[in-house]
Amino acid sequence: MGGCNREQQQLRLCTSHHGKWRRELCSGNRTPDQLLAWAADVGPFLQVHQFWCGGLHPVVAHELLLGLQERDREGLSISPLAVRLAIAAVADVDSLCGLDLSSLRFGREKGSSPARALLGQIQRMVERARRQYEGADPMAGDVWDAAAVGLWAATHRRYDAVKGDIDFRVVRQAWLRALLMEWARSVRPTIQDLRTSLLAFSAASDGLAQRVGGGEEPSRLGAADMTAAVDAIKKSRKKDGKPRAAATQDKLVRAWFSVLEFARASGLMDDVPGTFSRARHHRVAPVDVNEEHAGRALPDSVIRQLDAQLHLVDVTHRGWPKDLSRLFHQTIYTVLRDTGRRLGEVASLKVGCVEQEDGHYQLVYDNHKAKRNGRRLPIPQSTAELVNLWERRRAGLPLTERAGSWLFPSTLHGSGRGNGHIRPDSISAALRTWVDALPRIDSDVLGADGHPLPFDRSLITAHAFRHTYAQRHADAGVPVDALRDLMDHTSVDTTMGYYQVTLKRKREAIRTLAPLAVDRTGRSSPLPQSKYEIASVAVPFGNCTEPSNVKAGGGSCPIRFQCSGCTFYRPDPSYLPAIEDHVRGLKSDRETADAIGAADFVLTNIEAQIDSFQEVATTMRDQLAALPDDERQQIEEASKILRKARATTSHKLLPLTVIKQRKEDQ
Repeated sequence: MGGCNREQQQLRLCTSHHGKWRRELCSGNRTPDQLLAWAADVGPFLQVHQFWCGGLHPVVAHELLLGLQERDREGLSISPLAVRLAIAAVADVDSLCGLDLSSLRFGREKGSSPARALLGQIQRMVERARRQYEGADPMAGDVWDAAAVGLWAATHRRYDAVKGDIDFRVVRQAWLRALLMEWARSVRPTIQDLRTSLLAFSAASDGLAQRVGGGEEPSRLGAADMTAAVDAIKKSRKKDGKPRAAATQDKLVRAWFSVLEFARASGLMDDVPGTFSRARHHRVAPVDVNEEHAGRALPDSVIRQLDAQLHLVDVTHRGWPKDLSRLFHQTIYTVLRDTGRRLGEVASLKVGCVEQEDGHYQLVYDNHKAKRNGRRLPIPQSTAELVNLWERRRAGLPLTERAGSWLFPSTLHGSGRGNGHIRPDSISAALRTWVDALPRIDSDVLGADGHPLPFDRSLITAHAFRHTYAQRHADAGVPVDALRDLMDHTSVDTTMGYYQVTLKRKREAIRTLAPLAVDRTGRSSPLPQSKYEIASVAVPFGNCTEPSNVKAGGGSCPIRFQCSGCTFYRPDPSYLPAIEDHVRGLKSDRETADAIGAADFVLTNIEAQIDSFQEVATTMRDQLAALPDDERQQIEEASKILRKARATTSHKLLPLTVIKQRKEDQ
């Protein structure tokens, strides 16, 4: 009997065929019997949410359905358009296993890239299922298919790796290679950790190969061989030939010893002497905090250029409309720039994270690194208003229950992976896409032609905004304990890294400011650079050249720090903020003294200090106002550097020794 066997309704036709049948019948081109026979031979007319596997080879059809069912089980989205394009591409294929996807043609239709990616994922699922059915071990042999072993891509990417090979043949010694492979089979690390360990073992293998015997006999290894292996790891270089950072060296060394400790505990190194073990000198020397922080903060000029090109953000978030995606990423950028929070802290902000108290706004966030939740940070009003604008826009989105509480939601559907908010690596990727697409970003350095050189865009990372935030406050003279609270650091030592300046920068700043020193009356009294550094000491409101106070590191003022009345007082423009704060404090002291009925000489002394300090500050401000803009900007930068340098000064005594005079010389 005629008709089709898909969702038969009236006239033995499915819904899509029924509409076509009515049009053909009314036109008189075909009889009802002819239309029923026609419907049995042709495919269905698909709606926008449908696809059909009826024209495929039965094996391919089942493979596609297996892959789609797996995606649905994991809660991943399925695009009908991508599925239809994938079906069209494999119309003449009898199996996906072993198929070269690069040979397939997907046409020029929009969505062909998602279709190719979908087909590749389904192919990996099918091939893995086939190997499991046949009993094949994907971890056999010296080369593993990362997509077949079923390991997570990384700790923060909790899904199976999808591409690449793990080639253990780079480890020359067979026993060392077998040890690493057994560790991978037993521990089942992430692909990222496995590659790190493989990189460490490859470098160590090269080091052992240079020893007598080439490290092939594990029973003959000793302490010197371990040192050679560790040194080879430390000296290994990146693919571009550049040396590895100290943190990377330390990571590789720890990965090397971690695997060896597992092997010892598991009995895999029973024939290796105990002298082939870790010693104290095998650690990677820590890098000075200042060196770790140097250069990570972005210059103000770069931030201004990024702000001016914020409208060029063109990164689509999960298929949202362009204007909504643009506002989404602009809000994330602004929060990163103005709060200095870590990536994970921004990604996990919740709806209602902006609070207002006494006219001031503050951001409520969770410090995941230190496990301190509900932290509060003052933020500018403009930032708070932008966050509130985004909250109003996101309120109309059809979000899942899991994503509903997050300020920056992902759009995963169902019960799939993820917490419901955008992943930190997605923020980094979006930032990189935007920055790389910008037409121009200039640095502060001028080229030979007098024009600014291009800024290194690789330095513009999400975490760089945290350093920029800290550096901005340090440059403004924020006390170290206050900046520690703003950065939510546990130890002030961590915060001190943002105040450190190199000796070269400090000397350049001194060279700029030393000629601008004045005396207590405000008259110009320049200090030679050598005297600025050696024969003077920084006191709260300026430099002091009084010998006994210099010798005591600034802790032995003969007139109790009444600097404005001392002939040895030599302030410069870098002390202006401190002088102005001191004047405000003196005025407060004067009001208090007057209120308690203090003697006239107390009030007279305070007023004299106020007048003297104000005269010094006014003179320096007038001098700065008379300078050209470029010179004034140079002095302001030098002042920031010296204020940061003084913030870390401990005022230790100078290493001077007083030699008692001998009696016969008296």
